[in-house]
Amino acid sequence: MTPDECAECAAASRRRGDLPNYDHFHKVDALPRARRADSRTTLRGYAVGMGGSLPQTWVFFEHLEPALAFGRAGRMSCHDIRSYGVYEAARETRYDRTLKRDVHTLFLAGSSLDRQDDEAQDLQRWLQGCVPGSAYFEPPKRRDRLGM
Repeated sequence: MTPDECAECAAASRRRGDLPNYDHFHKVDALPRARRADSRTTLRGYAVGMGGSLPQTWVFFEHLEPALAFGRAGRMSCHDIRSYGVYEAARETRYDRTLKRDVHTLFLAGSSLDRQDDEAQDLQRWLQGCVPGSAYFEPPKRRDRLGM
């Protein structure tokens, strides 16, 4: 189904403008379960939404800590990003035979997780999970078990 055929996406698009990196965008009460298959992959994690003088955009992360750091750093621009929010999310990629391409859907659930009282602890875990020479966040507990 194209975004034009999806009533929820068409209404949301009129409110916020098109999102360049997602075909569908849905706020839901419960996120879809994580799964990996040939025709569909669903990852659960967190999404950062930001906007301002730049167009509204959403970026997906599998871990909360880098999502919080990304949102806060973007907001510190003070000029291009005037607002942001971090939400529990799922990112689905599925192949559409009619469109002959992958279709990307972002699902959001709950209320914003940013700017909480314990955010400094989350950002400290983000620093601990940054590994020089790697683009990936490695949660500190996992790194400890690996003897790093």
